[in-house]
Amino acid sequence: MAGLRAAEALREGGFRGRLTLVGDEPYEPYDRPPLSKQVLTGRAAPESTALPQAPGLDAEWRLGTPAIGLDLAGKRVRLADGDELGFDRVLIATGTRARPWPNPAEAALDGVVTLRGRDDTVRLHRELADVPRRVLVIGAGFTGSEIASACRGLGLPVTVTERAATPLAGALGGTIGAVAARLQLEYGVDLRCGVSVTSLEGDDAGHVRRAHLDDGTTLEIDVAVVALGAQRNTDAEISYEYPDRIAPADWARYIAAGRDPSRVNPSRRALEFAIPPEGVGIKKNPKRKVLIIKRKNRWNGL
Repeated sequence: MAGLRAAEALREGGFRGRLTLVGDEPYEPYDRPPLSKQVLTGRAAPESTALPQAPGLDAEWRLGTPAIGLDLAGKRVRLADGDELGFDRVLIATGTRARPWPNPAEAALDGVVTLRGRDDTVRLHRELADVPRRVLVIGAGFTGSEIASACRGLGLPVTVTERAATPLAGALGGTIGAVAARLQLEYGVDLRCGVSVTSLEGDDAGHVRRAHLDDGTTLEIDVAVVALGAQRNTDAEISYEYPDRIAPADWARYIAAGRDPSRVNPSRRALEFAIPPEGVGIKKNPKRKVLIIKRKNRWNGL
């Protein structure tokens, strides 16, 4: 979303040069909040989440291929398919990805899922359509709570584990969290706060079947949704000493304000973000090239 809004802002500000957007998902920008609500429950199709685009965007889309390297000196971005793209200015709006289950072998079990993008929602919807005995949601933040609500709306048994004292405590505090806890319990959610999942166990076919908690209990499950928050897609630290070379689109506003952008709701951050052409040193020069790197692209060195 931030990448698209940045591109639209550049055009609205008079930039007429070449504009390229790179993203590793095969879809043009879409709205994420409905994924854990209407799309997950089948009330809306994944395609319906596509975001409207301003007329006259005139951008080249390089979708389905992530960016894996950035050469600032040579002003080139390397893509996973071996191609390279040149630029005069680059905006990095890579956002975040779902934090995975920390044990790779357990995370690879069938039925263990995260929810961040469209493909994740399709996969989880398919798992829920098989009518599992019980769904386990690990984490009671916004995403975890919404998934639990969707499960109950579908008539599925669901257990939510949260190591904090209440759901949503980190985002909204304990008072609002207590209200959320009461609502979840009234709605039939098996809410277990103050506990953590220590391990997931699969059967001989490699499908998750049990979850072990640190209070000594074991849950019989068929689906485990890992909702442990998000982590940044740009793994390396980016230098902010060269504003004429690089402007990290959806971080700059919050870094300037002294805030950690990884702890700000990404949808709100993207909606609030607007960058004028002068913000990245772009003149109204049709020969200029702007490259916007968006969504789940990530690399280990800059």
